[in-house]
Amino acid sequence: MTRSDRWIGILFFLFGFLVVLEASKLEFTSSYGAGSGFFPFWLGVATIFSAMIVILYAWRTPSDDDSPTPIIWSIKKLLALAALLGFVFTLDLLGFVTGFAFLVAFLLKLEGESWRNAVSVALAAGVGFHLFFVRLLSVALPVGPLGF
Repeated sequence: MTRSDRWIGILFFLFGFLVVLEASKLEFTSSYGAGSGFFPFWLGVATIFSAMIVILYAWRTPSDDDSPTPIIWSIKKLLALAALLGFVFTLDLLGFVTGFAFLVAFLLKLEGESWRNAVSVALAAGVGFHLFFVRLLSVALPVGPLGF
């Protein structure tokens, strides 16, 4: 661990504390279930817990050399960045779920997965995303020519 891990842990701890503080001002429960402050409160608690683990681990292990390493832009990184930009700019054309499935397939193939695995995981991710966010939660996402 480096010294920066200690600072990141402290910053996340403070951020989690702020989230818990602000979420405690919201309604925790309502007549129909969880209120608007329920999820932010528990996400803040989880952030604080995770930050404490990072802080404790950073102080228990010796510090590595903190010399900055140069950023190496490999072809893989540039292709992944281009895929993310392509995903964002084609949302209206393809639709969110279709574009997301293509993005997942491309990133998995970029990491060396077989076509079978890349396509099956991409289809499962796209279908799962559609069922959870569009059908279950009724989130309005950009729709493509295929209807999803």
